[in-house]
Amino acid sequence: MRLSHCFAAILIAFGSIGASAADWQSSGETNGVQLYSKSEPGESLKYFKGVTRIKAPMKNVLAVILVRETFPEWFYNMLEDSTLPTDNPDSSYCYIWIKGVWPTDDRDTVARVTVNQDPQTLAVAITAKSAEQHRVPTKKDRVRIQTLYSGFTVKPISADETEVQLEGMADPAGNIPAFVTNMVASDLPAKTLVNLRTRLETPGKVDLSVLDKVPFAQLSMQKIKLPQ
Repeated sequence: MRLSHCFAAILIAFGSIGASAADWQSSGETNGVQLYSKSEPGESLKYFKGVTRIKAPMKNVLAVILVRETFPEWFYNMLEDSTLPTDNPDSSYCYIWIKGVWPTDDRDTVARVTVNQDPQTLAVAITAKSAEQHRVPTKKDRVRIQTLYSGFTVKPISADETEVQLEGMADPAGNIPAFVTNMVASDLPAKTLVNLRTRLETPGKVDLSVLDKVPFAQLSMQKIKLPQ
């Protein structure tokens, strides 16, 4: 089923959508990643979620997730995720380009990224939502995604262990039936979170200095409280 890679990738899952735990239905477990899905009234596409625990401090996890330019190195089927110029100090815009598999064209979109923290649990939600597509002209042989929601939630468990949640939903656009997209999209959270966990648990793979060098990461860390 060669096209499954493309269908999974276009359901980009990058915070919490505010749903209660009861809304999610378990889809099983893959390589240490718990998988869930849920449906919203009036929507044909499902929401997907993956949850895993990583043996790394919360700060290390943020050093990877807040620097979007690294996403193609570990986010499943991601070809490009680049930060766009913005005059808003509280959010960032990014251009996302996702690999397609022949004969399906690649997908892309522009998304607004925001960072928020729960003051009680210290969980940090990094969310991306499709917005302002005019910021990047449409490109030949790429189908523009108009509707996308995705989010990472990073929650400290202990000084050296962090829970990471990855969830989202996107309408991939183009001639792809919703039931086919839903059927195979669980590949994305599972493979992405396994790749992220491997990166963070490999000595020397994480550069903490990016939190002081990359503008959006630097601004985000100014309003994030790390566990003591």
